[in-house]
Amino acid sequence: MTVTTARTRRRAATTAPTPPSWWAADARGPRRHQADAAGGFAGRDRRAVAVADGVGDSSAAAHAARIAVDHAVRTAVLDGRADLAVLAARDVLLGAGLPGDAALTVALGPDARLAEATWTVAWVGDVRAYAVADGRIHALTREHTVGAEMRAAGLVVADHLDHVLTTSVRTVRGAVEVGLTAVAEPAALVLATDGVHRVLAPDTLAATCTRVSAPELARALVDGAGAAGTRDNATALVVATAG
Repeated sequence: MTVTTARTRRRAATTAPTPPSWWAADARGPRRHQADAAGGFAGRDRRAVAVADGVGDSSAAAHAARIAVDHAVRTAVLDGRADLAVLAARDVLLGAGLPGDAALTVALGPDARLAEATWTVAWVGDVRAYAVADGRIHALTREHTVGAEMRAAGLVVADHLDHVLTTSVRTVRGAVEVGLTAVAEPAALVLATDGVHRVLAPDTLAATCTRVSAPELARALVDGAGAAGTRDNATALVVATAG
């Protein structure tokens, strides 16, 4: 995927939008630990949000996910690069000698001082991102899993291979392995862990995202995943991107 080129015309100071709002919801489900994490950070006229899914059902996984999110959203805003934020989260985990690992998706908003309204999304693992626009949802990410790679090659895939990551915060070797894309002027972005997106039927997911208002959407997705019988942690984050 490629990142679109941002226009650099400055907004008039009197018309600069306020930072977009975001909402998150989660449920531990039948797991012993809540190993998902979600968060956001605003500064320097930008905002970033992120969701991480810790690998495994352990306190180490939960800690890794929390550290990854907290560090990634700040790095994305301060450095202005979503992909570098993923690598920065890796460096923190490895540098601190932390044992856990996580999948991670980061979305970085545009500079509010500029006329462009492009959001960039970077990821490793299988936390999905969707754009909501014109009454439809558009998948922005491609899962970094063994199952996804085999399916793309036309092979029959055992269900458990959809849970085997090919990249993660701990294992990503460089920017070339970080997924990266961009979307211009979405009405909202939705980030969801596999405890949500694997159990909700595509039509149900799409209908929920397009019919439920942004402040209630994250909770609706998590509750829907619970009703659908998810056996995993379930976490969703929604960011309203319009100024």
